Amino acid sequence: MASVSLFSLLATFVALFIAYRVYATQALRLKARKLGCQSAPRYKHKDPFFGLDLFLRTGDAMTKHEFLVEHQRRYDTYGHTFEALNFGSHAIYSVHPENLRAVWSKNAADWGIQPLRLHNMHPFCGSGFITTDGPEWKLSHALLKPGFHKSNISDFTGLEEHLKMMLGQIPKDGSKFDLQPWIIKLYLDMNTLFLFGEPIGMLSGSPPPHAEGFLDAFQAGFNGCGMRIALGPLKVLLPKGSWLKACKKVHKFADVYVDRALEYREKHKHEFTTQDGEAPTKQRTLLYNMAQQTDNKTILRDQIIQAMMAATETTASLISTVIQMLATHPAVFANLRTEILALGTESLSFDRLTRIKYLQNIITETLRLYPVFPQNNRVALRDTVLPMGGGPDGKAPIFAPAGTLFDTCFATLHRDKKIWGPDAEEFRPSRWDSHGGFAPSLFEFMPFGAGLRQCLAQQKATMEASYIVVRMLQEFKEIRSEDDRPYQAQVALTAKNANGCLVSLIPVA
Repeated sequence: MASVSLFSLLATFVALFIAYRVYATQALRLKARKLGCQSAPRYKHKDPFFGLDLFLRTGDAMTKHEFLVEHQRRYDTYGHTFEALNFGSHAIYSVHPENLRAVWSKNAADWGIQPLRLHNMHPFCGSGFITTDGPEWKLSHALLKPGFHKSNISDFTGLEEHLKMMLGQIPKDGSKFDLQPWIIKLYLDMNTLFLFGEPIGMLSGSPPPHAEGFLDAFQAGFNGCGMRIALGPLKVLLPKGSWLKACKKVHKFADVYVDRALEYREKHKHEFTTQDGEAPTKQRTLLYNMAQQTDNKTILRDQIIQAMMAATETTASLISTVIQMLATHPAVFANLRTEILALGTESLSFDRLTRIKYLQNIITETLRLYPVFPQNNRVALRDTVLPMGGGPDGKAPIFAPAGTLFDTCFATLHRDKKIWGPDAEEFRPSRWDSHGGFAPSLFEFMPFGAGLRQCLAQQKATMEASYIVVRMLQEFKEIRSEDDRPYQAQVALTAKNANGCLVSLIPVA
């Protein structure tokens, strides 16, 4: 009798759940019709209830380094905007510039990242600009922004010092080697120098004592965040113990530098209240700039860990890909080197680098074809509307109820022939010449995002990439490609070439 009652109770629960879902679906359809919305093309799922087939296909593509290729296939099949299931919930995939404008700018308050990221990432990196929306995000943004003022990112002394260390260790006899790991080492040192005030010793081979095991723990913590976001409700299957241990080790490492910054703040209070409000010249690191504004240890730790997450392999990936493009396009290499040699002994200042237009065109074109941030998403915080993609002609608005996942692929956007023309797949820096008359909108070219959440480090990344490329072309008369394979995107938070940067270097005599 008890088993029958339990079965009846379960059957009643299931029936009520189904009834509720039917009612909720009908209510949303009615609201959509009242707003003049129509449906977009729907992804043809093999699993019509949860959409797990799409999840599995995406995972397989990432394993094979075909994540961006798979995205391109979907858009080629369904058009610029389509709807799908994400673990049973509504998802909209779109590369339509007007939808991107709505999500990143016009209706940005309707969309956020906190429901997707905060609960999955908090044990590792807490609350910060990567994980929160609203007032908490504004606080994080305000803390970080002064650190990226031109006065804090225009001194290339430390970069030159570490570049010389790298150049002293890489092959310069024309032999084949992978340059990408060396640039990643260079930028692990540069990022920790900028963030904490001390390089982690990747090039010197002399890491600080408290850094032992940090990089492995950081990578484990970072990967754990990504896995938990990707798995959605299935994240409960992941073991927690080793991940939380890695998170604790990362916190311990960051706390060393937070304590130093707060100690310095206490000892030099008068220097943090200067008229211009800037940190002392010798302490213009991101952490010291933030410590100028708050003495909350947890806030500082969360922001600096998230800043390191955002910096991981970002500039290094860009530089590696630019050099690979130069190596595989000898005419572009020759033209750029001629322009660089014409500088003579002129100092490579921040302002001077911005005026080497051909170099900036090369970097911009590389970011178009191979964006460092190739994919992004948001979650609807309330019922809202996307302006394009619905109906038979794709021009009707689409209803996005609260909780809808919005997913976009900048790599696909940047290769759209309707925007870039028939040669959209070609590497052609001249397309960015001012006399060419072509200027994409803010939502047709988004290598660093757009709107209020646009990457604060954009200028730092492009100028440091400019400096490294110029110095490489001053040191080497030839950079030869030693790899015929096409670019394969290895995607995490950022993207890098899974094949590396296989080159040989011919130094100036």
